[in-house]
Amino acid sequence: MRLIGWLLALGVVIAAGVVAQAQTTTPEPTCPNAPPTRLIVHERARVSTQDPRPVNMRAAPGTENDRIAQIPSNEIFFVLQGPVCSERYAWYRVDHEGTVGWIAEGDNTSYYVEVYPPGL
Repeated sequence: MRLIGWLLALGVVIAAGVVAQAQTTTPEPTCPNAPPTRLIVHERARVSTQDPRPVNMRAAPGTENDRIAQIPSNEIFFVLQGPVCSERYAWYRVDHEGTVGWIAEGDNTSYYVEVYPPGL
């Protein structure tokens, strides 16, 4: 009986340590000078409704590459690949209604796009 009590106490101490460790860990940015990434490859996402401007879709990661399309605010797209770091952005390759290109996730002031959970 005493052994069971000791094992239960040890389990509580270990669990408390895991919780404390989880609470002190902060996500690291994937790309230097970019916010922590939130998009999930092989999942849906959408252009944020916080800003009514469309998101530019480019031929390759980087603002110097040709703009091939724009995705309007609140539009849903599918994340194919990423992140790829270029300039101060995390870039994702996405498919929006059959057009495939690269978009920036956001900058140090805001996210341009957001995760769009299944079922919505």
